[in-house]
Amino acid sequence: MKVLIAALFAATLAGQALPVAAQETPAISKQEAKDLKTQSKAEYEARKDLADANHELNKADCEVTADGSAERACKKEAKAVQKAQKAEAKQIHEEDKTAIKALSTP
Repeated sequence: MKVLIAALFAATLAGQALPVAAQETPAISKQEAKDLKTQSKAEYEARKDLADANHELNKADCEVTADGSAERACKKEAKAVQKAQKAEAKQIHEEDKTAIKALSTP
């Protein structure tokens, strides 16, 4: 199950078409910019939800495989991974917003 979610997360990150679009088109209309922003926000929310789901899976693995201090350390690591994934999602979203703004016509 973790492998499936990790593969889905990797596919989501690999499917970033926005930078390619930024290179191909010199300017976009206001409505297109709004649509791209909406899509970017939806992808950001999906990445955050995926990070939360991964955290729950990792935490459950910790509860099953470890005891005592090892379990606590495992859960702490799971929380750190979740935080890193959410930070990466935010960074991607901010880059998308910047690229959209650069493409928008004044």
